Amino acid sequence: MKRIKITVALTVLASGLAGAAEAPMSTTLNTEQAQARQFGIYFGGTASQYDLCVKKGFLPKGDQSAEQLVKATLEQMRALNNGPDESAYVQEGWDMIKKEIAENEGFFTRDKCAAVGKEWTKMLANMRKK
Repeated sequence: MKRIKITVALTVLASGLAGAAEAPMSTTLNTEQAQARQFGIYFGGTASQYDLCVKKGFLPKGDQSAEQLVKATLEQMRALNNGPDESAYVQEGWDMIKKEIAENEGFFTRDKCAAVGKEWTKMLANMRKK
């Protein structure tokens, strides 16, 4: 039950932050741009959360920060992409969620960081498969 509450809390935080950021945008995003922004929120946001939890001493530090790993991965993805460059939208989503994470550092307790660590581990496993 505790795991469900943590998952719901993280989902609500990410969803609410994503919705809040959409209001000030002056242009309408097409589907690909919106998906790119959501990807930045999820992928970059998880990395930012992981690094915050490392800073707080709740998760182990790796050889490189989670954010550094994501930046390198995004650069590789950008280099291999044959379609339109949506990287600005990925970065926009990541910047938005990173700001919200910084403003809500107190939300990240040992228990919440354990959930972040599990999610980050899953993401790393999926990245290695591809």
